[in-house]
Amino acid sequence: MCFAATPPISIWPIQMTYIGLVLIAWGTGGIKPCVAAFGGDQFHLPQQQQKLQQFFSLFYFTINFGGFVGMILIPILREAFTCFGDDTCYALGFGFPAALMVTALFLFLLGKPLYRLKYPKENIMLKFISCIYVSHIRYNYSMQPHLKLYVLQSQYAVKKKMSVNGTPKVANHWLDYAEDKFPSKLIMDIKIVLAILFLYIPLPLFWSLFDQQGSRWTFQASRMNGTILGTQLLPDQMQVINPAIVLLLIPLFDKLIYPWFGNLQMLSSPLKRMIVGGVFAGLAFIMSGLLELKLEETYPVLPDKGQSTLNFINTLQCDVEFLAPFDSTITLNSGLRQVFNVSAKNLTKYELYLVAIPQCWELHLKNPTLSISINTSEYQVNTLIVGSIGKDLHLFKTDPDEFKKSLSGRPKLRVIFIRDSEILKNVTVTLESSSGLQDKYFVPDDNSLCESTYMELEPGLFHYVIRNRDDPDGTYKSSILLELGAVYLLMLREHNGLIVFHKIFTMTPANKIHILWLVPQYLLISIAEVMFAISGLEFSFTQAPNSMKTVTIAAWYVSVALGNLMVIIVTQARLFRSQAYEFFLFAALILINMVFFAVMVKRYSFVVLEADSSAVAESAIENQENYPLIKHSSLNGGVYALSGVSISPRMKSGHFSKRMPR
Repeated sequence: MCFAATPPISIWPIQMTYIGLVLIAWGTGGIKPCVAAFGGDQFHLPQQQQKLQQFFSLFYFTINFGGFVGMILIPILREAFTCFGDDTCYALGFGFPAALMVTALFLFLLGKPLYRLKYPKENIMLKFISCIYVSHIRYNYSMQPHLKLYVLQSQYAVKKKMSVNGTPKVANHWLDYAEDKFPSKLIMDIKIVLAILFLYIPLPLFWSLFDQQGSRWTFQASRMNGTILGTQLLPDQMQVINPAIVLLLIPLFDKLIYPWFGNLQMLSSPLKRMIVGGVFAGLAFIMSGLLELKLEETYPVLPDKGQSTLNFINTLQCDVEFLAPFDSTITLNSGLRQVFNVSAKNLTKYELYLVAIPQCWELHLKNPTLSISINTSEYQVNTLIVGSIGKDLHLFKTDPDEFKKSLSGRPKLRVIFIRDSEILKNVTVTLESSSGLQDKYFVPDDNSLCESTYMELEPGLFHYVIRNRDDPDGTYKSSILLELGAVYLLMLREHNGLIVFHKIFTMTPANKIHILWLVPQYLLISIAEVMFAISGLEFSFTQAPNSMKTVTIAAWYVSVALGNLMVIIVTQARLFRSQAYEFFLFAALILINMVFFAVMVKRYSFVVLEADSSAVAESAIENQENYPLIKHSSLNGGVYALSGVSISPRMKSGHFSKRMPR
């Protein structure tokens, strides 16, 4: 990405960007499932169970600290320095974190002698998939009466293990059909993992809510007033709040909240904390929906289905009247604008009749009346400008207008210049901010109606100057305060070589509701993150057999990806015109989801994992006999990782756990 942002290297920026994104995805997919498991492997269980819980909190703390610093530092570096002739330096923005990553990798490798390393004896993921595949195929065959005898006869070892007095007996679990091909210890581990993965089914919905901070909530922030003590807080800067709050909440929960609730026998397990975290996420989106309802009151009124908007501006020094089929006689006051919503289909024509009232005699119009046809269509906004060409009354129609607020939240401005003569040449309109930044619009010399596209500008005070070939210093000057969320039109009209009309129109009002009203929902989603994400990582590690820890943590991150996919699907479906209703939908879904999750948690039985499994061993004891994985218990029927899913007691290695409180 750094090379793509460095023009002197002369490489293909788009292709290199795609390559960079692929490498990021590849590296992230490799490191995320392993880094948490590697950190957890440094502890001896169950002796260091408490320290393991603290590790996951500290681990998540460092993740958020890095995100917090990056969100603040990288934009500053990008904007504070210039390079390669640009106002910003994206090469530095990408290169600096790349250098930090290389440094971090070097420091990580320096600590290798201190690490407690475990080396896999075999490809456990391949074994995991193969065992499930073989068991599934054999189970399906066994369910077909005409093939059941064939299956049992072709699996002599299985038939011996699953027979009573020579009579074949159906396996207790569908994974038991692979007992002749895979160690019983591996099958037991897979049963535990599948029980954990079953609990992961509701998890993507939480992440579909959590990850909307960078999309839906940032969009909300772009519709709000970010002025704080004279400084403008931009919408994307609000994302810093989440990691900042998480950094404060993690020690608060670890040292105060969890111990206090623990004394009350509440929030004693990771799964219970995850349920409460999901409820907090639902509350955050209820607040987000309520805030959105208030924000919608400040949004521009855009044409709905079967409607079009006509925006009239009178640039003459006198009032005019017009007759229209959608209204009676209407008076357009000088220098003002009026907006009308009219019925429209795919293409609708309106006949308008304009009359310059007697007060316009100073204009010496030869023809003070005008009849004109206007074509419009549904959802379209048309700006119609009353002016003159020579001594004739004229109605100018611009390209379809856009009253929507910008996605970034920055103010938008366009320039419209009406030329009545060919006297003025080389006309420029310069917008200069208080910080010295300039934007220029060059007015074409050969058009009566000249219009720019909308320009997104930084909020603040701007001065605009109108210059031409005969007036290089600019006679016509004025200033305007551009506010977040507003849409502006700078209207200019020339007559006989003079600028007879120049005015700024506010087409869409600025944001009024303050951006700090977002803080409560950010606080709730941060509480949800601390309770859900940290507890989920802890659960994924502590409940999985040592040989399967990366499998469960990888599945955890797959649930994050599925959550992002759910957001895309719901967004593209566009179920509601109101964003507030979509927020309420997500809130309802997560609350219902947590009810189902609570039922699943109630049926889940915790297992106590001890020492190392047979699939992996410490390098120092790699050739020694394996430690037992699960503590022995007198439970009949074996260990139940999930109610109704029994684990066979005939295990050659490893013992069983007692049922733990949920």
